[in-house]
Amino acid sequence: MNILLVSSSQRDESKSFAVAKYLQYNILNHMPDVDSSILDLSRYPFLLDHYGVYREGLGQENKDGSAAVLARNKREVLAQLYDCDAVIFIAPEWGGMIPPALVNLLLLTANGSAGGLPLGHKPAFAIGISASTGGSNPISLLKAYAAKNSHLTWLPLHAIIQNVDDFIAQDWAPQLDNRFSQVQSRLLVGLKSLTIYAEQLACVREELVKLSKVHPFGQ
Repeated sequence: MNILLVSSSQRDESKSFAVAKYLQYNILNHMPDVDSSILDLSRYPFLLDHYGVYREGLGQENKDGSAAVLARNKREVLAQLYDCDAVIFIAPEWGGMIPPALVNLLLLTANGSAGGLPLGHKPAFAIGISASTGGSNPISLLKAYAAKNSHLTWLPLHAIIQNVDDFIAQDWAPQLDNRFSQVQSRLLVGLKSLTIYAEQLACVREELVKLSKVHPFGQ
């Protein structure tokens, strides 16, 4: 089973990426028959220009070069989305919103953009993170609209990591005796649940995706 962690910040060496590595080290690497990989959106800033690559004012040489980079980025990202069995979205809260890179990624998962539904009926687990006491808005935003064109399947569970620097510095002890260990427990239960969902959905996904393609925009 391949679980994809999406580090949704477009900043280099972001806290989202640090949380992704934290989850691999403390949870995913200890699960039998589970492989995990990280899609770090900071490596694909050009995807933000998906709808503006041919805008007026660019010379032909720049157009051609930009189009080639965009096409390569898109192939690499979509390949990771198609190959995974489940996905974890790690979304920082930026002024109450999610990063533009994540919005663009979700646009690319639509049937027309992706040549199919790479996340169609694959289970997804949402994690909101905040440098202070926020982190809930990314959960609300993702669960409100991210499944519409991607046709992914949200778990009813999610996690919010507040004071992320302090959280990452904690020893791994997923109990219920303090705030940080309670969040660790939520992450552990959420990721274990994610693997169960992925295993059970695998046998019906192909048939469900065929049905989704009849109405790919979720109306």
